[in-house]
Amino acid sequence: MRNLLKNYTILYVEDEPSIQKNLLEYLDSYFKEVFVASDGEEGLKKYYEHTPDALLLDINLPNMDGLTLARTIRKADKTVSIIMLTAFTDKEKLLEATELKLLKYLIKPMDLILFQETLDMLAKELSETSHNFVSLGEGYTWESSKKVLLHNATPIYLSAKETELLMIFIKKRYKCVSFQDIMAHVWIDDFDKEISINSVKNIVSDLRKKLSKDIIQNIYGIGYILK
Repeated sequence: MRNLLKNYTILYVEDEPSIQKNLLEYLDSYFKEVFVASDGEEGLKKYYEHTPDALLLDINLPNMDGLTLARTIRKADKTVSIIMLTAFTDKEKLLEATELKLLKYLIKPMDLILFQETLDMLAKELSETSHNFVSLGEGYTWESSKKVLLHNATPIYLSAKETELLMIFIKKRYKCVSFQDIMAHVWIDDFDKEISINSVKNIVSDLRKKLSKDIIQNIYGIGYILK
């Protein structure tokens, strides 16, 4: 099950250098990418920059503790998977953490077998839920079931054509979408109208203004690609 994690990213926030180094090497072997921070404020910044699929947070962090960090992120993202690490067994902290809908709460030093079991749980949860949300970076997310673009959980208005354009970009992400493909999908109901390359450029320009910078890149003379 853990091999599925290669499709996902995780944010790891830990302030103890030796622990961070050891666990980072372990996480790197499982995830597509691991974003690392050493305090709560840096962790929040990296969350908004990368919108990872999962979070691994130490509870005792400088500047902003792990519970506050998780609570802040939960306001913007109701579905991101969260695993909390702590050296404490304080019942009050455990009770507060359960209210954040954590996937797991692990006590340090961690038992390796228990941590591996937790990663299996994480892989299962991500595979069952993440297909409905597509991360577009810098806090932007596409919610496919509702066809809504979100920025830090706030809906962003898209016209009908902008919505169709974003959907074809997401469907063919990392592949070039030609001008002809865009014309065929975005203007599907306008078959009796003459659509120009300039019409395509204008709708792409409008969509770009509502997304993270440079996520839509031009392939000269051919079309565009969503990074």
